[in-house]
Amino acid sequence: MSGTDGGGAGGTDGGDGSGGCGNDGPGTHAGPADGALAVARGEGRATLEAQLSAMDEVDAKALSVFRLNVALVGVLLSALSVAAASGAVDVGGLLTPVVGAATLLFGLSAAAAGLTYVAVGRRVGVAPAGLRAAVDADASAFRRRLVEGYADWIRANERANDRKALLVSLSVLGTVAGTLALVVGVVGALAGTLLVPAAVAALVTVGLAVLFDLPGQVRRITGPTDGSDDPGEGTVAPRAVDDALDGQRAGPGRDPDG
Repeated sequence: MSGTDGGGAGGTDGGDGSGGCGNDGPGTHAGPADGALAVARGEGRATLEAQLSAMDEVDAKALSVFRLNVALVGVLLSALSVAAASGAVDVGGLLTPVVGAATLLFGLSAAAAGLTYVAVGRRVGVAPAGLRAAVDADASAFRRRLVEGYADWIRANERANDRKALLVSLSVLGTVAGTLALVVGVVGALAGTLLVPAAVAALVTVGLAVLFDLPGQVRRITGPTDGSDDPGEGTVAPRAVDDALDGQRAGPGRDPDG
C-alpha cells in the first residue's frame, strides 16, 4: 500500500493520472467518483500553487515599492537639507503645501505597500489536524474532504489576492501621484504657476486609476466570489463546508475572510 492519500488505506492522492484505479483498501475498488475526485484534487492543487505564486509576486512588488518610497523621501529630505545649508536655494519657497502633499503621498504609498505585505494571510494546504485525521480515515471519504478543502482554500486565497492587488495598486498610484505632486510643487515655486502642471498631474493620476481598474478591484473585494449573484457569497468563512479539511494558514496577516 504505497502513495496513500493521507497515510491511511492505499488510495493514491498524488497519482492523479491513475484515474482512481488504485486500490482504496482491502477488497475495495475505486469507482468513477474516485477518479473524478483524483482529477479534482490535482486541479485544486495546481490552482492553489498558482494563487500562492501570484501572491508571492504581489508581495515582491509591494516590497520594491516600499523601498522606493523610503528612498524618495530620504532623497527629498537630504536635498532640502543640503539646499538649506548651502543657501543656494530659498528652501522656504520650496516648502509649499503641494510639496507637503507629495511627501504625504509617499508616506501613504509606503504604508499601503507595507499592508500589502503583512495584512492578509493565505491558505497553503492541509493543516496538521487534517493530516492526523487521515490516519484512520477511509481513502475515498478523505479524498472527498480533501477536494472540499481545496475549494475553501482557493476561495480564501482569492479574497486575499484581491485585497493584495488593490493595496499594491494604491501603493503604485500613490508613488506616481507623489512624484507628480513634487514636480508640480517645484515648478510652481520656480515658475510661479500651478494651474497647468496641477491639471496635467491630476489627469495622469485619474488615467492611471482607470487603467488599474480601481473601481473594479473594490467591487471584487466587496462583492461575491465564484461568479455568484448572492452578495453574501464572497464573505463566507474560508471553511464553507463542515466536513472539509482545515487549511494550513501562512503569512502574518489576518484570515482572508476574517
